[in-house]
Amino acid sequence: MQTYSFNGKTFVKAKTELILTMCCLPLPIFAQMPTVIPLASEPHHHLALHNEYVNVYEVEVAPHDSVQLHRHEFDAISIMMSNSEVIVEAPGKPDVRQKLSEGQVRLQSSGYVHSTSIEGDTAYRNVTVELLFRQQGGRNLCAKLIDTQGLNCPSKQASPPDHTHIEQPQYETDQTYVTLIRVLPHQKVTLGGAGRLELIVLLDDASEATAEETSSGNPLRPGDFRWIAIGHAACVFENKSSKEIRLISFRLKPQGSVETIPVPRK
Repeated sequence: MQTYSFNGKTFVKAKTELILTMCCLPLPIFAQMPTVIPLASEPHHHLALHNEYVNVYEVEVAPHDSVQLHRHEFDAISIMMSNSEVIVEAPGKPDVRQKLSEGQVRLQSSGYVHSTSIEGDTAYRNVTVELLFRQQGGRNLCAKLIDTQGLNCPSKQASPPDHTHIEQPQYETDQTYVTLIRVLPHQKVTLGGAGRLELIVLLDDASEATAEETSSGNPLRPGDFRWIAIGHAACVFENKSSKEIRLISFRLKPQGSVETIPVPRK
């Protein structure tokens, strides 16, 4: 800093470069700060079901498009409905390139912040289930949802006596049990009831059977789901094909007083 006199008055002279730096420095810093939005505001996530237990989002992203940077306020389990190549970007971490498979089940824990860029020429589709009460004691069963844990898959999967379907447990917390159900060709499976809450997400075409023998049933497509509340009738899913069909079951098992988390507003 320098001083000089003119007409008997003293002036302070500051370096022009320093003034410019002080004025302009905050602008690029703020410009580089990414905006994180809640999952509920992410435009590719379409809310298809909301109740006090779950949010169910249907997600579809075109090739070469991106899911915006967002935060997961709740533990969420996503079920892939397509094969996709993506790049996952999380602030402060290296980008991760992933190949995701149709039918893959993934955990996105509460607090997780990320965006996803879709590579290749295949649209990205999934069903994301947010669990709106606090999850505790998460553990892998037959699917690796937690990277730092090994698998705890039962060595032998028990089949029902009539052998209409096969159940393979995927993941479990103290509050939720996630199972892959494979319905055998030309068989039916009854799900729900028994005084519990259950969400069923379809991975393959099926029919929702009716009580009438002459009825063809309600056709269901991959990504369709059914919420079965306590006191509601169980659902019967029928496989009319010559191949197995797959369902993902969320059996909710809150015990005692359950701590819920407020749903964020858009």
